[in-house]
This record gives sequence, C-alpha cells and structure tokens, in this order.
Amino acid sequence: MQGIKSTRIGEIYVRREADIVSVRDRVRRVARDLGFDSTTQIKVTTAISELTRNIYEYAQTGAITLAVAERGAATVGLQVMARDDGPGIDEARLHAIMRGSYRSGSGMGVGLAGTRRLMDEFEIETKPGEGTRITVIKWLPPVAAATVQGRVAELRSHFGEDADDSAVEEIVRQHRDLVAVLGELEEKRNEMERLNRQLNESNRELNEANAKLRELAEMREEFLALTTHDLRSPLTVISGVISFFSSGRLGELSTEQKNMVAMMERNTQSLIELINDLLDASKIESGTMRLELSAVDLRALIRDVHESMGPLAHEKGIAIEERLPDDLPPLSADHEKLRRVIVNLLSNALKFTPKGGRVEVGAGRSSGDTPGVRVVVADTGVGIAPGDLARLFDKYGQARSRATRGETGTGLGLYIARQLVEMHGGTIDVQSEVGKGSTFSFTLPVTDSNQN
Repeated sequence: MQGIKSTRIGEIYVRREADIVSVRDRVRRVARDLGFDSTTQIKVTTAISELTRNIYEYAQTGAITLAVAERGAATVGLQVMARDDGPGIDEARLHAIMRGSYRSGSGMGVGLAGTRRLMDEFEIETKPGEGTRITVIKWLPPVAAATVQGRVAELRSHFGEDADDSAVEEIVRQHRDLVAVLGELEEKRNEMERLNRQLNESNRELNEANAKLRELAEMREEFLALTTHDLRSPLTVISGVISFFSSGRLGELSTEQKNMVAMMERNTQSLIELINDLLDASKIESGTMRLELSAVDLRALIRDVHESMGPLAHEKGIAIEERLPDDLPPLSADHEKLRRVIVNLLSNALKFTPKGGRVEVGAGRSSGDTPGVRVVVADTGVGIAPGDLARLFDKYGQARSRATRGETGTGLGLYIARQLVEMHGGTIDVQSEVGKGSTFSFTLPVTDSNQN
C-alpha cells in the first residue's frame, strides 16, 4: 500500500485452532486501545478472525502482524497483515472470490469477501505454491486519530500482556458481542420495513427513498458479513463448551445441570437455524444462490430426513408415517437444497402438531401434461386460518401470524422452501383447515432421461 507508513505493534503465530481465539483477543484489545467504538471493534475483530481462520484451515501455519498505519499527518488507523506459506490462490479463483461468486463446500471465499467489506483498505498478494499475504486497514475518525500518535510503546506493552480471561469469560464476551450484533441487525431490518412503507405511501418521495434503500442495502451486506462470520465463531465456542459439559469429562451432572445444558444446546441450535435462514434468504434475494444438480434418490432422501427428525417427533409424541412407492424416478436436483425443502416442511408440521398427532410424508408421480414427482407432507395439527394462507410463503409470513398459531419462528422457512422449489422449476402449494391440520405439497419436473 503506497504512501502508508507502518509502525509494528506485535505479531502472533497461527499454528493451532486455539490461536484463532488468541488473535481475536489481541485484536479486540488493540482496537479498543486505539479508540475505535464498540461496533467498529466487532467489525475489525470479525474481519481478522476470518483471515486467521483461513490461515489455519487452508495453510495450517502463518502469522498475524498488527501495526499502526499513518497516511499523512492526520490519518491514522490499525493495519493488520496476514501471511502464510499455504497453497496460494490462482488468479481466476481469486477474481471469483473477491467478486463474491465463488462457492465451495468448505465455504472458502466468503471470509475474504466479507473481510474486504468490513475494512477500509484491502490488498492481497497470492500465487499458487507461493502462499498468501493480505494487508487490511481500518482508519480511525480524525478526532480519535490525533490521540494515537506517540502511544506505540504503550500499545506494544499492552499487546505483550497475556490475557487472564478464562474460557467462560471469553464465551460471555463473545455472547455479548453476539447480542449486540443481533440487536443492530434487528434495528436495520425494522428500518428497512419502515422505509418500504414510506415508499408505498408517497411516490413524491421516490428519489429520496431509493437513495436510502441503496444505503440500507450496503448496511445489509455489512451486517450479513457480521452474521456469517462473527456469529459463527462464538457459536462454535459455545457449542464446544456445551459438548464438553455433556460428555461427562467433568463428572456426572445433576438433573438441574443437565436441564441447563440441554437448554443451552436448544438455544444454540435455534441461533444456528436463525443464521442459516438469514443466509439463505439473503443469497436468494441477491441472486447468488446456485443449484448443483445431480441424480437424487427421493426415497432415500425422505427416509434420511425422517430418521434425522425422528428424535424430535418421539419427544413430542408424534408419529411420522411414510407412503413411498417403489417406482419413484430419480430426480435431477440439488440434493442439499431439496433436503432443505423437505426438512423445512417436516419441521413445520412437527412444530404445529400437538402431542399424539400424526405427520405423513409421501411421494408419487404427479398427474398432468408435464411428467413430475409430487411430494406431500400432511399433519393433524392446528391448521392455518384462511386469512393467513395467502401470505404463508411470503418472507416473515409465519412471524406475522404467530398470535393465531402460538409458535415462534423466523418466518423464513416456508419462504425459503418456495424459492428453492421454484429454482428447480417446480411449484408448491398448501391446503389447510383450522383444527384439522395442513397438507403441504410440491411438484418437481422429471426430465426425459430420468423417466422409467
């Protein structure tokens, strides 16, 4: 980066997964000592955590170097350099990663694109076989920058201090960050809905509202980066600690302790599902969701979902029945996304079916001019009011009808299911009567090559 003077604060080597937490702690402390506000501290910590995790996952070893960056007399900020001797990235893949179009099973690429959005300066040097070097900078506001010069020795001293925080304190701190980010995310969502109402109320405010929508779109992308990266890190730590407690390595837990651990596990899983829903909805709206088509055995897929959700059904005292003929043709579909549709529908049925009820999952060839397969999920649950049926597949549709259905949820599950079915060229429908249950069904086309 030309025209920038760097004064080194310290360096942390990355050789094991625990070093990711160490880097988070050091970066958080340095960002705080430099005078960044709490929200910016979270952004910086999130960005550097992703760079550190990339070093550990893709290169196994490397280092994070922190420095004070100066551009002229009045512009001061935090500079971080991440370097490794890993496999490097070829030019075509790097271009796709930074454009946001690259996807892999491991999630590689999301971290770099998110880091660039969260920081003010971003530079990467990489070649296959020569490792990767990434330099990022977050600039301080001019008022705060004036107090940093001359404090490098103090920053180095604080950097060298070992943190005395326990693992529990680290979890508490990350949980606090998590709550703050979720609160800001909710505020931005409310703001977007308020602006949408203003657009409907007055065409005269169209130009001003469009400008605000562009700003909010950038906010959404920014907070999506926070959601995808910073929320996952504390949830990983929390989930690991919960597993440690439930494993029995600390001794047999009392009944009350087991109940508390189970409650923590349920809440953690709820947060993970919330994050996944937000991610999928954002990818669908931005047009970055892609299908990876392959031959899918629908019978095997439905039975796999049935098996995975069996414990929940057993806990609620609900019977799940299958009606699957032997002559189902294979589908050309995205296995994981089709699984997500069936999981969402079955989860929805279990959620709204009382104890002692029944859920039926079936499939068969659909009638009509276009060959296809129809999947049905029927329940004996509470049913859906006629006024709610029309908007059931809308975004946050379930959330709007919570008062009448008595359950919680993001309101995104059925929205995502509809979008994924339509991406496959299919249709989805629902029939329901209050007090008698609901029947959700979707139909996917079958290509000539997949017909028997």
